[in-house]
Amino acid sequence: MAIVAALFCFVRSVHADGTNLTAAQAWSALTNFSMPTPPMEWQTNPPTEAGLAKFDDLQAAQAGVLADRARDFYTRFSGDTNAESVRILEIQALKMATHFGATNRLADFEAREVALIADTNAPEELRYELRIDQIGRELGAASASGVDADAAMEKAGRELVKEFPYGSTGYDMLQGVAENADLLKMRDLGKFMADSGGPPELTDLGKGLQRRIDAIGKPLAFEFTAMDGRTVNPTTLSNQVVLVDIWATWCPLCVGEMPKLKKLYALYHTHGLEIVGINFDDDTNVVQRFVQQQEIPWPQYFSGRTNNKYARLYSLNFFPYIWLADRKGILRDIHGTTDLEAKVAKLMAE
Repeated sequence: MAIVAALFCFVRSVHADGTNLTAAQAWSALTNFSMPTPPMEWQTNPPTEAGLAKFDDLQAAQAGVLADRARDFYTRFSGDTNAESVRILEIQALKMATHFGATNRLADFEAREVALIADTNAPEELRYELRIDQIGRELGAASASGVDADAAMEKAGRELVKEFPYGSTGYDMLQGVAENADLLKMRDLGKFMADSGGPPELTDLGKGLQRRIDAIGKPLAFEFTAMDGRTVNPTTLSNQVVLVDIWATWCPLCVGEMPKLKKLYALYHTHGLEIVGINFDDDTNVVQRFVQQQEIPWPQYFSGRTNNKYARLYSLNFFPYIWLADRKGILRDIHGTTDLEAKVAKLMAE
């Protein structure tokens, strides 16, 4: 395109003239660099697709100019105090260029990204952010190629936790995988997270998974005074099959489970089924209004999302959860959302 060709001519002239710039002058040129702005007429006349495409080309090319200037700066003035920040600027500019369609700069971007991630002298926060972006692209490519999503997520999460044990993203990825895994895999992932060497608020996620699994086969440990004043403890739940609904009104899946739970309650309550709600809302008025409107009869635990003791104890971050205990008060299942009606019927028949 004519605009892009003209801009490339401009780029060549800049580099030809810029070779004699001092570090201070080159730094000033970088800090005063500006990207193209949309034409004023677009405020009243929406651009055509062709016009938008031309503008994207212009932005891609100009971002490439900025990347080249940045690389020229830190190559020629490697000892300058601004060299490291300019190296980061190059990465950002290359990323912008590829975003706007400069596929010819993708190899440059990926090479600079790999080098910066591996450079332990670079700011860790930046390396971490770049690694997350890199993993995001890898997961996208894996998904497009038909690779098992959970396997790819687990691999990426493990790598990220090993490389950056103080960053939360890898732990979040692994916990997401654990929620859908069998108990052996859940325990393995929990141990890996717990032993990662990261800060307590992150390693505790793994310990919570381990405590969740360890709770199976033991007496149900929920004990509290419900929002309506009812006491919930092993004595009040004695000789009943107990369904623990861990939920929130802001969780669409949780709300979607309510008709099923009400149906089970109506069918089995008089025969010894009790449901206990563990709520994760922050506003007690919202919960009370929902419970009244939906005519939910079972007791509800409420302490807000942030201060919920069960959230911390069992690393409960992906909702809903449904746990099932038998008439002896023993927790039997922490994956109750799957085949719920059949599982309840089986426990009721024991």
